[in-house]
Amino acid sequence: MTGHVVPGTVKVGMPSKIKKSQNIRLLTFFASLCLYLSAIEYAIPKPLPFLRLGLANLPILLGLEVFPVATVLLLTLLKILLQAFISGTFFSYVFVFSLAGTLASSFAMIFVYKICTLPARMYGKAFGIVSFAGISVAGAFANNLAQIACARYLLFGENTKYIAPLLLVFGLVTGILLGLFCNAFASNSQWYKNCCLVCGKSVFAGGESLEENKKLHSFSTGETAEKAACGKKEAFVLFKFAFCMLSFAFFIQIKNLYLLWGTVLFFFVLDEIIKKGRVKLLPSIIIVLSVTFFALLTPVGKVLFRIGSWKITQTSLEMGLHRSGFLVGMVFISQCAVDKNLRLPGKAGAFVAGVFYYFDLLVSEKIKFSRKNLVKSIDERLLKICAGGVE
Repeated sequence: MTGHVVPGTVKVGMPSKIKKSQNIRLLTFFASLCLYLSAIEYAIPKPLPFLRLGLANLPILLGLEVFPVATVLLLTLLKILLQAFISGTFFSYVFVFSLAGTLASSFAMIFVYKICTLPARMYGKAFGIVSFAGISVAGAFANNLAQIACARYLLFGENTKYIAPLLLVFGLVTGILLGLFCNAFASNSQWYKNCCLVCGKSVFAGGESLEENKKLHSFSTGETAEKAACGKKEAFVLFKFAFCMLSFAFFIQIKNLYLLWGTVLFFFVLDEIIKKGRVKLLPSIIIVLSVTFFALLTPVGKVLFRIGSWKITQTSLEMGLHRSGFLVGMVFISQCAVDKNLRLPGKAGAFVAGVFYYFDLLVSEKIKFSRKNLVKSIDERLLKICAGGVE
């Protein structure tokens, strides 16, 4: 084992399972991380639509040490749905690739994790059999095999043999890199250590008890939402949330570039009004410029003009503006939908509200990365969200 105790190591003196309410809160946050990383991954140019780095799998990989198997599988399904929601691929072959690949990957990672941590569970002693890197490679390999099978029967037929080596090599490299990152993160992250602790206090909101968190945050339990008084303010917040969700369903289907950016502008203005001019515009500008720039690096379509030997093409420009517009619009719609006074009926509604609440916190402020200590920068941001971001 490199840089981290063996996943699944028995924790002496602690209960064996996380309390149900704590499990739900952790699942809510991990699901929001999947949504956040899916949005980042969507912005990265790729040679094939289904060829992804696997960033959105990081919460699943880290979740192996935190959740029971059933919850990891639920997180996997949530990741698939959220990723399709982000990319607008619910009704396309890309969704089939994502579904097959992610399920195969998760089952492989769970299998390897359980087999390699069996000595720890049986004898209470850690054996250095596997690290997150090994588990990640197993998941990447299973994901690639599933996607190659889909490509064989759905897209390329016999010609799949030409792209299979690319998929396998790409999966091996990304699997190793993501696994090594998880090793470093799990070894040095206080936030992750808090998540792995099995105790009577929440890792959220500065360690307040679960009961206190239920009173403070309506999305943490359905019971609080059902008992809350439905005043005018609460009714407006609920209407705003429903309107944004319906708008989101419409937004992901937009193909026309002008209509897309018109919708983005509408929600930006709406956010400015609701938040009284406190919307941060610079991160969105950076997203638009960077995504469009990388799209233009692959010239496709009619040449509009040249900058030296660099061809600025119409199709690439439109693709970059569409991708960046979708990402920026998603942020504005999410910020408009989420409100600290949001109360949705039932546990399912509470869960959805919680996912978008944390997503809003994740995108609301840029992480100040340190080249020397990437893990520390991310860890501090996650600790800040869990400790103070919910107030």
